[in-house]
Amino acid sequence: MISRGSAQFSQQRGRPLCAPAPRADGGRQRKDMPTVTTTDMTDAVPEGRLESVEGANGRLTVLQVITPRRYSGAERAMTYLSEALVRRGHRVVVACKHNELMLHELGMRGIEAEVLPIRGKFNIAAPFRIARFARQIGADIIHTHLSTAGLWGSLGGKFAGVPCLGHVHWLNRKHWYLFADHLATCSHAAKEHLTRQGIAEERIAVIYNGLDQEQFLAPPDGDDVRAQLGLGRSQPVVGAVAHISPRKGHRYLVEAIKLLVSRYPDICCLIIGEGRNEKDLRQMISRMGLEHNVRMLGYRHDAVSLLKAVDVAVLPSLREGLGIALIEAGFLAKPTVASDIPGINEVVVNGETGLLVPPADPGALADAIGRLLDDRDLAGRLGQSARRRMETVFTLDSMAEAAEQVYRGVIDRYKARGR
Repeated sequence: MISRGSAQFSQQRGRPLCAPAPRADGGRQRKDMPTVTTTDMTDAVPEGRLESVEGANGRLTVLQVITPRRYSGAERAMTYLSEALVRRGHRVVVACKHNELMLHELGMRGIEAEVLPIRGKFNIAAPFRIARFARQIGADIIHTHLSTAGLWGSLGGKFAGVPCLGHVHWLNRKHWYLFADHLATCSHAAKEHLTRQGIAEERIAVIYNGLDQEQFLAPPDGDDVRAQLGLGRSQPVVGAVAHISPRKGHRYLVEAIKLLVSRYPDICCLIIGEGRNEKDLRQMISRMGLEHNVRMLGYRHDAVSLLKAVDVAVLPSLREGLGIALIEAGFLAKPTVASDIPGINEVVVNGETGLLVPPADPGALADAIGRLLDDRDLAGRLGQSARRRMETVFTLDSMAEAAEQVYRGVIDRYKARGR
C-alpha cells in the first residue's frame, strides 16, 4: 500500500486515482493495485520552500521524477533504489506520469507516489508542477530519470530552489540534462558517451544498478518453474529478459535458435518482455517455423523466477546502458551470452562470468549458446563466478550508498553556492 504521506496529498490537493487493471482483466480494476493521487498544479509556484524535517536529522527527502514509457530497466532501477533509500531511513516520493505497472510495483513496496501531468516534450507547465510539488514535500534533492523527466525535473529544481541530479540510464543526448546540477550514469559507457558530447567528467558520477540479493533466494526453484511451463528437466532452455525493440537484438536471438534447432531439436527459448515490436517478432518466429522452440511470455512480474528455469541467459543488444537482466542472471548463477558492447562488458567478464560475442551476429550467438549447453561444467563455473561478481559490485546496498554520497555532495555544493 502507498504510505500515509501519499494519502495526505490526496486529501489536500488531488483526487484519488486507482491504476486501471491490466488489459488481460478486461478493463476491471485489480484489487491489489495501489491507490495513488493525481494532481493538476496550475497555480503559481509559492514563495519559499518547506523545511525538510528528515533533512534536519540527517535524513533526506528525495523526490524521484520519472516519465516512464514502460516498466523496464530505468523504471526498475529507480524502484529498487527508492526501496533501498526508504530502508535506510530516507523519505522517497516518486512523481511520475501514469504508468500502471510501475505504480503497482511502487505500491507493493510501500513507496509514496504522485501522478503528475508532466508527460510530453512540449509541456511547459510540467516544471512548474514539479517545482510546486517539490516545495510541498520539502524535498532536499530532485533525482530525475529518463530524458523528458531530466529536462522538466531540472527546470523544476531551478524554480523551486532545490538541487537536481539527472540520472542517465542509457546513451542519451546531453541537451536533456543541461539544467541539472550534477549527473549520474548507470555505467562508465554512459558516462563516456556524455563526456564525448562535451560534459565535464567531474560533473558525472557513475552509480551502478544494484539488486536485492534476498529476492533470488526465494522459491520456486528452477525445476518447479520448468514444470509450470511444461518444460522437461533436461530440456535445453535459454532465456532473454528485455523490452522488445530493435536495439535489444531479439531478431538475432531468433535466428540463432534456428541455427541451433538441428543440434537441439527440443531447445526452448523464453522471451520475457513486451514492446512495440512484439507483432513483428511473432511473425518472424512463425515464418521460421519456430513456434515450438520460441515462446514469447510478455511482461512478467515474476521474470526473476522464470530465469531460474534457463540454462543460459542471453542479451543480444545492439546498444545498452548496462543491462539489468544480466545482473539478475548473475545473482541466479546463470551463465550469460551477450553482445560485446560498451555497458554490457562492464557486467559480463568474457570467459569469466559469461561469453561475449559480436553484436548482430546470429552465428556467433548460436556457437556461444551451444558451447554452454554442451559443456555444463564450464557453464557452472561461469555462473558461480557471475554470482560472486554480482554480490561484490551490483548489490542494492552499494547502489544506495553511492546514491547517498552523490546526493549529499550535490546538496553541499548547492548550499555553498548560496542557493
